[in-house]
This record gives sequence, C-alpha cells and structure tokens, in this order.
Amino acid sequence: MACMVVGLHAGFLNEVSELGSYLAVNGFFRIAVPIFFIINGFYFYPVLLKNNYVAWLKRVLILYVVWMVFYSYFWFFVPGFYFVEVVGLLQQVLVGYHHLWYLAGMLGAALILLAVYRFPFSLLVASVLVTFFCGVLIQYLGNYHILADSVFDEWFNLHWVHRNMVFFAYPFFCVGYLINKYSVHEYLSFELIFAICVVGFLVLVGESYVNYRQALHDGVFDNLLSLLLVCPFVFMFFLKCNVGGESKKVALYSSAIYFIHSLFLSIFRKYTEIDGTLLTLLTIMASVFSSYFIIKVNDKIKFIL
Repeated sequence: MACMVVGLHAGFLNEVSELGSYLAVNGFFRIAVPIFFIINGFYFYPVLLKNNYVAWLKRVLILYVVWMVFYSYFWFFVPGFYFVEVVGLLQQVLVGYHHLWYLAGMLGAALILLAVYRFPFSLLVASVLVTFFCGVLIQYLGNYHILADSVFDEWFNLHWVHRNMVFFAYPFFCVGYLINKYSVHEYLSFELIFAICVVGFLVLVGESYVNYRQALHDGVFDNLLSLLLVCPFVFMFFLKCNVGGESKKVALYSSAIYFIHSLFLSIFRKYTEIDGTLLTLLTIMASVFSSYFIIKVNDKIKFIL
C-alpha cells in the first residue's frame, strides 16, 4: 500500500495508458490511505483499554513534527505582512505538507474518537456514515463543479476541505476501532469477506471508470464512495489470513517508504525528465533502499517511525 501511494503521487502508467493510469491513480490505489487509517483505529482500541492514549498522541505528534521539520525546505517560508501569507503558513502547519496530512489526520481522528468512543455502537456507526458521506459529497460537488461560479466551488476543490481529519481520517479510523472492539472479523466467514472484497473492487473500478468517462469531472478523487465498502473488508481479509513473517519489520518499511518517498519524487522531478511508471519504480527502489538506513537510525532514535 505504501508503494501504491508512491504510484499515485508519481502518476503510474500515465505514459502507457490514460485509462489504465486513471483507474490506478484515481481508483485502485486509493484504498491505501483509508486502510492505513483502519489499521490505526484497530490498534487504537487496545490503547484506549490500557488508558495509554496520552502517550500515543504524544508519539504521533512528535512523529508529525519531526517529518514536518525534515520537509521544511519545501513548505516553510517567512510570511510578510499579508494576511493571506500568514494563513497559508498556518494551514501548512496544521494540515501538513503533501503526504504528511496523513499524520495530522490520524492525530485529529484519534482526538475525535476520544470524544465519542463511549457513545453506543449505533451512534458511532452513524457518525462514520455522516462524516464519510459529507466528504464524498463535497468531493463530487467540487470535482463535477455542480456549484460552478460560486465560492463553494472554489472551497470544495481544495483538497484539505474534504480530505481531512473529520471527513476522511475519522470515518476509517473509527471503522478500524469498531472492528476490533466488536470483533467483527471473527463473526464473518472468510468466504463472505472474500466475496465482498471482490464485489468492492468491482464497484471501485466501476466508480473510477464512470468518473473517467464523465466530461464534467475535474481533478483527482480521494473520497470515493466505494472505499467504505472495499477498504474494511480488504483489511479483514488479511486479518483472516495466516501470513507468516515479521509484521513489525514490514510496518517499519511501510512507514519509512511512505515518509521518505516524497523527497525522492522531488529530486527526480527536479533533476530528470522521467515520469509515470519509471518515476514510480525508481522512487520505490530509492525509498526501499533508504528505508533500511532509516530503520537503523530509528533503532537508536525511536521517534522517526
């Protein structure tokens, strides 16, 4: 999934097939970040049980600060006396640079869940549905310019308005929490979960294809309607599988690839003309290679992964 994120940022297949690239970048690859949030929520449940959420929040905040400082060359500037510049800098600090919005979203989602986790199951499910569908609605109203020539159209086409802690991170984070708390994956059979995964992927590709064929659409799609169907069941599918190996090491590599890949994308784009599939592959290779050393550093300094 970390490699999927690299692919969608690099424009995978865009020099090979316009349709293939669109179905990947604005379809299949979009499952990655929601599933990351589901994983975060799933493992946040035992954190709440042990009442260790303060340490958890502190750790994520430190992680966010460390990587924001690491990428500060690309986003930090000294604002002048213009209000717009001050607001722009403040937005970067709160929302996060490029891919680091994920950490800000995870932190915000956890804070929201802390405020509502004592609610009954039905209310938590309702909160997931309301926040998720609001995000999808804003995304589609913006990308299809339903409210063209209005201030709402401008706002709805800003990524952070719909892809944020409330409308994107929280719904999936809460889904992961609910799966663990109510052991949803244990009550569903492997065959049923697999079947829903297949159906979910078909619906996801279908939604992506419809967006591709519509002349009215504009921009990328983060908040796809089908993600709420396919992502939880993909996660539960792998919970049902007995996969051997060192899961902690896989998690560290995944995190390292995710955090460092934006640097290599920036370097390759500045100093080379490569794009699309080759850019994706080279960035993945460079990220995997550097991840080995990042993990070694993390063994000594425990707050970078």
